[in-house]
Amino acid sequence: MSAQPQRKNNPDATRASLLDCAAQIIVEDGMAALTLDNVARRARVSKGGLLHHYPGKEALVSGLFEQVVAWFDGRIDALIDPDKTVPARFSRAYLGVIASIDMTVPEEKRLAVLMLMLSSDPHFCARWNQWVEARLHQHRLTDRSAAARTLRLAADGLWLSDLGGGPDSSPSARRHILQFLESLVTAQAVAGGLANKGNP
Repeated sequence: MSAQPQRKNNPDATRASLLDCAAQIIVEDGMAALTLDNVARRARVSKGGLLHHYPGKEALVSGLFEQVVAWFDGRIDALIDPDKTVPARFSRAYLGVIASIDMTVPEEKRLAVLMLMLSSDPHFCARWNQWVEARLHQHRLTDRSAAARTLRLAADGLWLSDLGGGPDSSPSARRHILQFLESLVTAQAVAGGLANKGNP
């Protein structure tokens, strides 16, 4: 009697599927709907199988948070200007990532997941702030200006507007906002350059 072929396990794929299903539940129904039973059902795994990878809801949510932040971080790295002297270098990329998000694309909805997580749990807010502070320290020579702060705050506003489908989320409004913000940064860079030339 020949042995039955065994299906190869792929733990990485299973974990990714569980996190994707958790993200879908948050986007569609909010954080309150995120339960281990709901995630296991959507991912088509047993609850025991889920617990094998994430031993509780806290571990699952923490894994999802880390995944979304890593995704956002990667988008920043892909967009950031290679010139390390560009004013507001990180803040421009931060704004660019958020401004380019298409909430009709499932993968892009990770930004909505992150926003919902931050708005519902001070613990995740603190972890997000640590990520931002680490990035700002990395780019402390270019991103401590008022213009850089303005870009980041504007990006957060666009993020919230997108999440709620606000009137400023239209493509035309977005273009005008981005053009205006870019002009602010350019003007400050020019003014700073002139001020530096005037110093002995």
